[in-house]
Amino acid sequence: MNFLAHLLLSGSDPDWRTGGYLGDFIRGPLTGERPAAIERGIALHRHVDATSDRHAAVREAARLFEGPCRRWAPVALDVLFDHFLARDFPQWSQQPLTTFSGECYQQLDARRAHLTDPARRFLDRMADVDLLAAYANRSSVPRALTHIASRARRSNPLAQMDAILTDLEPELHAAFERLMPALLASTRARIAAAIDESYRPSG
Repeated sequence: MNFLAHLLLSGSDPDWRTGGYLGDFIRGPLTGERPAAIERGIALHRHVDATSDRHAAVREAARLFEGPCRRWAPVALDVLFDHFLARDFPQWSQQPLTTFSGECYQQLDARRAHLTDPARRFLDRMADVDLLAAYANRSSVPRALTHIASRARRSNPLAQMDAILTDLEPELHAAFERLMPALLASTRARIAAAIDESYRPSG
């Protein structure tokens, strides 16, 4: 999943959301360098990615792609799924998308000290163009794919994959509709368990 999905799936706590955002910028073990709730959010981000990659709907969707595009299908699906989420945001959240996006930018900016330099730069770009809300526009998909393709270390077909996504859109939307409820249930359960653990008496 991409930025919008990770922020939504991180719940309403600002520190967990910060971790959900940071998950794309932090690699390796979590060592307590940041507040515990932020590191839990990073761990949740990794759980979302792993759960999404293993989900039958995603695996079946990836098999619809042929040749070199199949290897890069998960990346393209992340982008398209954020578009589906933004376009149909009232289905998945009680907040309007623009309210949610503005809240996220404010919360992340208030925690800039815990962000990496690349995460700070990307946050500024996101907020300047309201990227989270812009995902609702279908034109955001080819733009995002082209941007990711240009930053990838290996040669890839991402910049040319939007036509394939368009042809497969009904099937891919059906896959998203299967995946999103599973991710919401899983992340809500993990957040609730972490909150319960934090209030449990020690000893």
